Order: sequence, then C-alpha cells, then structure tokens
Amino acid sequence: MKRPFRAKSVADVLNSPDSVLKGLLDKADSLKSITDSIHQHLPEDLQKHCTVSEYNKTSLVITADSPVWATRLRYQSSELLTQLRKAGFLGLANIQIKIDPSKSMP
Repeated sequence: MKRPFRAKSVADVLNSPDSVLKGLLDKADSLKSITDSIHQHLPEDLQKHCTVSEYNKTSLVITADSPVWATRLRYQSSELLTQLRKAGFLGLANIQIKIDPSKSMP
C-alpha cells in the first residue's frame, strides 16, 4: 500500500533550488533591488510612480503608473541612462517606458 501524499512545508518549497516559486521570488527581489538603484537617480516625486519591470544587461523596462508619469520619465530617460552607466550598469543600451494599465484606469 502506498503512503498517502505528504504536503511540503512552505519552507521546503522556498528552499528547494529548482522550485518555480523560489525562482519567482528571486526575480522579484532582483527587480526590487534594481528599482531601488534606479530611484536614487530620479527626482523624488517620480520615484513613487515607477518600478522596474524587466532588466537584462542591455535593456531596462520601467513601468509608470500613469501616462503623465510615463511622459515625465521619458523626458528624463536619456539623462537617466547616462547616470546608470556611470553607476555600474555599463552594458545598458536602452530604457523603455511602459504604462501599467491596471493603475492608469479610474
């Protein structure tokens, strides 16, 4: 007779190196860290309205919570790119600005 299925603890799932959930949490932590770095180079009023949604060595995607903040961020993007390269993002070639549709609708 087979043993009944034993549920795994949350800690086991999170600590498993091949866990999909662990991979998602690691990516979320990485994006949060990059967002914090980016915020250091943005005006204070703009910081709370944008987050990094994607990053690889050459491309950065920043998501703004409304079209107004996306436009303000676009005006800053070339200077931001220069500052980020100086701050260690040496291979960064472009910054894309997107709008989070879930936040821009009333």
